[in-house]
Amino acid sequence: MAPIYACSALMVAIFVKKALEFRAQRLSQLQWLGGVLEAIDEGDVSGARERARGSVHPVGRVIDAMLDTFERRPDRVEAEAARCGSLELQRLEKHVGALSFIAQVAPLLGLLGTVVGMVELFIGLQGAGAAMVDAQLLASGIWKALLTTAAGLMVAVPSLAAYTFLNARTDGFRLTLSDAISQVLTALPLPQTEPGQKRPVPTLVREAADAV
Repeated sequence: MAPIYACSALMVAIFVKKALEFRAQRLSQLQWLGGVLEAIDEGDVSGARERARGSVHPVGRVIDAMLDTFERRPDRVEAEAARCGSLELQRLEKHVGALSFIAQVAPLLGLLGTVVGMVELFIGLQGAGAAMVDAQLLASGIWKALLTTAAGLMVAVPSLAAYTFLNARTDGFRLTLSDAISQVLTALPLPQTEPGQKRPVPTLVREAADAV
């Protein structure tokens, strides 16, 4: 039972840590993005960077890096967006996969405990002889052996639920990130173009946004 207890404690620790992390980053709040786009439309890239840095949302860090690159290497904005977006996704997904592993391994550990318990029970019955078999003792040994399977399933079900919940949040963030990158790339002016001319979204840019 000790490995199952360890899986249970690890599952709770990972879920609480990730839930607090997601909440602290306010993944569902993107009101600040409108101010960033307005600043870009007005040509105030420094102001847009300040507004992006003022947000705790991971997309804010990506946009800040994009605008920083735009001021130095406008031709590398798409590549920087893909790089920083990938890093933010990796941070959010860190340790989430462990919940899937626990959901798979916990029932197997429980089943292993049951098999070992049944083997020990029948070895004991074999030593006692057929005439000395106590039905009450046999039933007691079987349900004790089955407890490990039940414990494994009790850990696996919430682990799978936690993994599904956190994975859905990261998938939602992936779509939000892709959409925000597309908006910023569209709003950025083309270098060496007429004032007010907007940056088109060519196939390469769209692929860069989809890459994250």
